[in-house]
Amino acid sequence: MREGIATAILALSVFGAGCGGTQKTGDVMVFAAASLREVAVDLAAAFERDHGRRVRFNFAGSNTLAQQIRAAPRVDVFLSADEEWIRFVEDRGDAVPGSRRVFLANGLVAIRHRDSALRLSGPADLATAPFRHLALGDPSAVPAGRYARAYLERSSDELWAAVADRVVPALDVRAALALVASDPEILGIVYRTDVKASDRVRILFEFAPRDDLPVVHWAVAIRQDENPRAGLEFLEFLERPEAREIALRHGFSAASG
Repeated sequence: MREGIATAILALSVFGAGCGGTQKTGDVMVFAAASLREVAVDLAAAFERDHGRRVRFNFAGSNTLAQQIRAAPRVDVFLSADEEWIRFVEDRGDAVPGSRRVFLANGLVAIRHRDSALRLSGPADLATAPFRHLALGDPSAVPAGRYARAYLERSSDELWAAVADRVVPALDVRAALALVASDPEILGIVYRTDVKASDRVRILFEFAPRDDLPVVHWAVAIRQDENPRAGLEFLEFLERPEAREIALRHGFSAASG
């Protein structure tokens, strides 16, 4: 009981901090993965011009957002960095049936501090590279961290084992980015698009895309009675050419599925 109450209080406090004030009836409330912050803000501005509705946000790790949705006063859309947390809200009955869709495609990169002289040619070099820590989104829950672990495991049977002791699990992918930006002895694995958010990091190498493990972001409308069309309208806007052009400018690519 105490844990449930604490979770609800956390959700409500983060919701209040993220949405920037009291939400009005015509607003659209979007819970969005931290890695989507910049593109989501620009997409919202375009949506607002087109629909005359204000979009408000709560940004955090997808795992955190999925846990918060039920306790939040109002959520219209969930933009997740992976499919698993979309399934989580669907399984709890919080999503509008049939509304889930692939939102955007991305990629993974290994990064270093801009002052680091380290050079790596690919994933295998991580096994012997002289770094102190490898910053990832928590690979037990955060999508970026789960993608990173899976890519390392599939690159080599022993590669994850070789770096696991040096992994620093971060609250979300932007926290991992901040760790690398703070210390030349820390490397990280983040989304390709995250690098644009900091001028203190540089790309070491990009992971080759894998057909068996696409790095894609998902969207779903959330059930609520006050304005049931709001979430669906926002999702429909995301599929328009204007929205896709905005996403491309932020380094994402189109996705289908």
